[in-house]
Amino acid sequence: MRKVAILALTMATQASGLEFQVTTDLGADFSYLDYPPVAQLPPAFQGSADAVLNGQFQVDWNVQAYLTDDLELGLRYGLQARSELATTNANNTQTGAADYRFADLPADLQVDYGQTLDRLNLRWYSPFGDFVVGRQAISFGQARVFSPIDVVQPADVTRLDNSYRAGVDAIRATWLLGAVSELEGGAVLGEDKLYFARLKAFLLSTDWELIGLQINEDQRIVSLGTTAAVGQIGVWQETAWLDSDDSQGLRATIGADTTLFDDLYLFSELHYNELGQAENYLAGLTQSFYQLGAVQPWAQWYLSVQGNYPVNVLTQLALGSTVNLNDGSALVNGSLSYNASQLMTVSMNAAVPVSESVGLDQEYSLYPAAFTVSLDWTF
Repeated sequence: MRKVAILALTMATQASGLEFQVTTDLGADFSYLDYPPVAQLPPAFQGSADAVLNGQFQVDWNVQAYLTDDLELGLRYGLQARSELATTNANNTQTGAADYRFADLPADLQVDYGQTLDRLNLRWYSPFGDFVVGRQAISFGQARVFSPIDVVQPADVTRLDNSYRAGVDAIRATWLLGAVSELEGGAVLGEDKLYFARLKAFLLSTDWELIGLQINEDQRIVSLGTTAAVGQIGVWQETAWLDSDDSQGLRATIGADTTLFDDLYLFSELHYNELGQAENYLAGLTQSFYQLGAVQPWAQWYLSVQGNYPVNVLTQLALGSTVNLNDGSALVNGSLSYNASQLMTVSMNAAVPVSESVGLDQEYSLYPAAFTVSLDWTF
């Protein structure tokens, strides 16, 4: 009877044209964070521990259902288990008269379980354009580290891999105007609301991107970005004007990349943030753009240099640094990833702050030294 039911379901699926593509992502992360003491902050605002070792296990299911030739349903659902494995101020000693260990993991783990629904959207490939409704990734701009226009769930500077973005609830429509030109518009609808329009075109051997954003009722951003090549060097720029009831300012990024010796990839970006402060950073953080998270860097001038080198076919090495040019503090980052198989990747990542002193006048001095070991398996 069971075989008959399975056969009937298979025949019905084939008859209706319904197709599924299902993948599973498994991940395990172990991270160590070493927090610096900040003399200017009262004890109540200091972290609960000087150093923390965390562990997280996560499984995500990705489903693409092709309902018809022009209708597609996307889903990504995940489960997580997180636990604090050790802290420097935890009581990790053994019971008994003698203790022959410097430190130990806690015997009892307090595990936090969670779930996420990061994608749930319906895509329609119509004769009039492509339309997507539901939870999806929304990103703007071309800059790699500091984008003046990428304000929807922007990634922190400690995470340079922006290939994956958390989903937001949105309506988006895209119309092709030519082989390499398109017009896009839509809205992101949540506790905060954002409306956007984007025009992309290719003119004079250059990619042009004009973007306009309206965030809630009182924040507006207009951006013009370009991407081109000069010989073997790629160049890009993004310039944005931010305007709100309490602040206005220009943000701009210029960048370049190239490949040396056939396999050493390098890129650099210089960023200017008029909404930031040359000193006394806390004075500017009350602006509405900072409160929204649309602007993150505290200072005005930044320089980032990053490099990627394939050690061999299976191993990639990345090193770089992002410097606050106003106060001289920096964040040095590095990663080593190894493709253990076609489906499995093991990576080690580090982000270490470098500064003359620890305090509110040295932005990156407040960042913890973070070390992470990750295992990712897709099947």
